[in-house]
Amino acid sequence: MFTKILVATDGSNHGTRAVEAAADLAIKYGAELTVGHVLLHGEPPSAFRRMMEVEHLVREPTVQKPDTKNITGGLIAYATKAEQARVSHDVMQALAGRIADHAVALAKKMGAKTVTAEIEEGDTTNRILKIAKKVDADLIVIGTRGFGPLKSLLMGSTSQKISQLANCACLTIK
Repeated sequence: MFTKILVATDGSNHGTRAVEAAADLAIKYGAELTVGHVLLHGEPPSAFRRMMEVEHLVREPTVQKPDTKNITGGLIAYATKAEQARVSHDVMQALAGRIADHAVALAKKMGAKTVTAEIEEGDTTNRILKIAKKVDADLIVIGTRGFGPLKSLLMGSTSQKISQLANCACLTIK
């Protein structure tokens, strides 16, 4: 019935349950399983930044800082912000890799045979749908955070959007 399954995970408990359900289906149907993750945007939480530094997953720049006596303050501030943004992006990439690696390892531990990972950056819904198209998925499994009807009416959830826009079957795991 299913030959190519995409599971979208964000590393949360709901995402982990989605990985478990997708792995179970992949085992039962002998399907290929792709773990999809979309890179978070913005400043990573300080705990993540510290964890990545402690585990040496993100390196601080090794280039020497320029002599600042002949550079205007605005340019220095701009360069500093750009470097902070680069380090933040590196932290988020490292975190995304860890999330995907954990999901792949979990699926393989459960017995799934063919498991790969795809990490994208951008709008979560669009990127998950892009991965589904790329791997020719006939099922997308995704967790839901279950914020309730009011919040989903106001914001619309990723799982709800994917279910509406996908060209294949979708399974939402609570």
